[in-house]
Amino acid sequence: MLHSGSLSQLYNSKPLYPTRCIHTISQEDKNSVLSLAASKKYLFSGSQSSQIHVWDLQTFALVTVLKGHRGSVLGLKLSEDEHYLFSSSGDGTVRWYDFADPQTHGSAIDIPAIPDSPRKMVNGINFFEDGEEADDEYERLQEELDRDVIKCVIREKNICGNAHDGYIYCLLHAKDIPNVEGEVLISGSGDGDVKIWGIGKSGIELLHTLKGNLDKGILCLALSEDGYLFCGVQGGDVQIWDLETHQMIRSVMAHTKDVLAISIRGSGFVSASADGSIKIWTEGFQFKESLSDHQGIVLSLTSTESCLISGSNDHTIKFWDMPSSSHSCFESFRRPSGSIQDVPSSNTMLYVLEKWIAMRTVSGNPEYMEECRRGARFLKNILQQLGAVSRMIPGAIGRNPLVYGKFTGRRSSEKRVPTVLIYGHYDVIAADNEKNLWGSDPFSLTGKNGYLYGRGTSDNKGPILATIFAVNELLKEGLLDVNVIFLIEGEEESGSVGFYEAVDKNKELFQDVDMVLLSNSYWLGEDVPCITYGLRGVIHATVSIWNKRADLHSGVEGGAVSEPLIDLIHVLGRLVDSDKKVLIPGFYDQVRPVTEAEEKLYDPIVEWMRTSETAQSSTRAHHSTVTSPNLGEGGKQVKECETQCKIASANNLALDADKMKQQLMSRWRYPTLTVHKIDVSINNPTIIPRSAQAAVSMRVVPDQTITDICAQFEEYVKEVFSESTESDNSISVTIQSAAEYWLGDLNGKYFKAVERAIYNEWDMKPLYIREGGSIPAVRWLEKFCNAPAIHIPFGQSSDQAHLHNERIRLLNLHAGRRIVKSLLTALPDL
Repeated sequence: MLHSGSLSQLYNSKPLYPTRCIHTISQEDKNSVLSLAASKKYLFSGSQSSQIHVWDLQTFALVTVLKGHRGSVLGLKLSEDEHYLFSSSGDGTVRWYDFADPQTHGSAIDIPAIPDSPRKMVNGINFFEDGEEADDEYERLQEELDRDVIKCVIREKNICGNAHDGYIYCLLHAKDIPNVEGEVLISGSGDGDVKIWGIGKSGIELLHTLKGNLDKGILCLALSEDGYLFCGVQGGDVQIWDLETHQMIRSVMAHTKDVLAISIRGSGFVSASADGSIKIWTEGFQFKESLSDHQGIVLSLTSTESCLISGSNDHTIKFWDMPSSSHSCFESFRRPSGSIQDVPSSNTMLYVLEKWIAMRTVSGNPEYMEECRRGARFLKNILQQLGAVSRMIPGAIGRNPLVYGKFTGRRSSEKRVPTVLIYGHYDVIAADNEKNLWGSDPFSLTGKNGYLYGRGTSDNKGPILATIFAVNELLKEGLLDVNVIFLIEGEEESGSVGFYEAVDKNKELFQDVDMVLLSNSYWLGEDVPCITYGLRGVIHATVSIWNKRADLHSGVEGGAVSEPLIDLIHVLGRLVDSDKKVLIPGFYDQVRPVTEAEEKLYDPIVEWMRTSETAQSSTRAHHSTVTSPNLGEGGKQVKECETQCKIASANNLALDADKMKQQLMSRWRYPTLTVHKIDVSINNPTIIPRSAQAAVSMRVVPDQTITDICAQFEEYVKEVFSESTESDNSISVTIQSAAEYWLGDLNGKYFKAVERAIYNEWDMKPLYIREGGSIPAVRWLEKFCNAPAIHIPFGQSSDQAHLHNERIRLLNLHAGRRIVKSLLTALPDL
């Protein structure tokens, strides 16, 4: 990844097979090559001499010269069907050449025959200069030659004066860009802004402005199929904007001088500069290779399927051997020509899941930022194809976008149509397979023994798609009587950074929500469905102890100074006792007492633990009731399961029921404090570090308040530090993040409806369980929407979410889809 200030990274690697210049054309008029355009048969080059040269792409021979302009040919553009060539010039005119004219089409050389102009030009360096003044005779001859040329007058409604606060250096015409249907014009200016203009029958109108920097004028533009706008700017940077969210996602220090041309190649791009170099960039905007054969400024780029073509003020055109990939790995912002509806209905969901799993949507790692956006765009397109109105919502700067989609239910004249908000996340945990712990490629959906393996199958791509297809089926059957809003974020695995601000900024999209639904958890075991009705909240804090001295040598200063690490250990040792009880005064004061009704909810769980074979597994439950598959060479099996657990092992069938309940409550409904790690300013066994800090988390439960617990924690830590040490060090407490607990209303109509839907599917009553972990968005969405949340786990405890061999049972995926259909069908009558 390249940011401003990281130019040195450009030269750290050389490609194994460098790009070759396979042919060079030297223009006979010895003028700069200002513009290029290529069809399947011909290359058109615009010159400073006012001429357009036409070259045969097979023989590299000059076919003809198009004359008529009186100034430098600054721009060339071919129509999509290659029938028309448009040229713009420093003489203030745009000329249009018709290659489909019946008089010329089909002839041996199907290039329009344009008579030579008597106009004499001066080879000045000012591209907008008309040259020397022509006398009356030249003007008369020019008019005679232009007699059959149709002259067009631009109507006033199609003129926008003062469109920018600087020169307009580049224009780009496009159709159906993200969030805009129809034709648009994109303009780049010396004022640093890019403006998007809608083209309609009534004229042009400004749709959006991408604000840039005044000292970084926009000199060239290129639009990729994945919805990224590449802007070459003054000074050498390439700015990359996501037109889905109108965010600048990267500014790459590409060159040492102005970037004058950009061309899209496959899933990457190519930039050319006044520094004389051409640089090739990969799909992740990483530098790949530099080409420096030109002996001057590189002014223009174009390409064919097999070649990149460049033009320079050294009077040459160079052809580079650079075959275009047969397909782009990026998801197009346009709806694909082949619809997923073309896939057999029984396989559609799995087909989409396979495509989505292949996208490495790992959040929190800049290396995968483009993959995350690709995954978000893919989901947006899927929602659109399945009948939703969908868009991407910008996240925090440098973070992943949110995906919004809405299915509209049938209108009813008798009663109000309910609205359900379905929350989920498309980002995943990294899947490192260096130790060969995966039985298959983690980013390739693999079916085996009724399970689907792959990163994200269970957490959370599989359940999201099952829910989307449930809604789509109701829509196709004409039975969708509720409005369904999907809100899928891309930062859940990284603390939901920017989520709350993004949703609040677009609150008009989330009006009148009646229920919040999610599936981001797992059953207690393998054989009994569950409903999750509670999550603990969490506070993440840092305790730091430091001094203003430098790091010291322990052999010189040891015993003579107060050591921050020792002081920190003293403090941490006073936070929790040997019975796991938190020692902060008042920490348990507001914890809601266990009621008789709540305690009864644990009875069926204890009974299941005593009788179910999966609860008697020798490995701890949560993801591990099934042993790992054959993984390594020679049939070597992984015998150990690295898991986190929801319930204690039930090896001893005589274990007292009350103890079982207490174990579950300790994990689910009582608060805790954990010390995760300690960092020091320098990690050396002979050095006394000048600072040490510990990462601490506290899980909070009903009815603890975040503000009270934070205040009690900070006060107690500082009190212990001052009492237990006579230290000259300093201490500070920083609250990094906090999220409230969530507890559902089991007596509410929505929980009862979910219970009925699950019973009808599995023919058994679900277990009501809580989770010791936290999903910060759940309680926040409840408050934001003023609507209750419902949590339906789809997966089994052995799904291995966050671990190797993550999976979901296909039976559970389809059952979850049917449960959601049943629930949504029942909602209007509740």
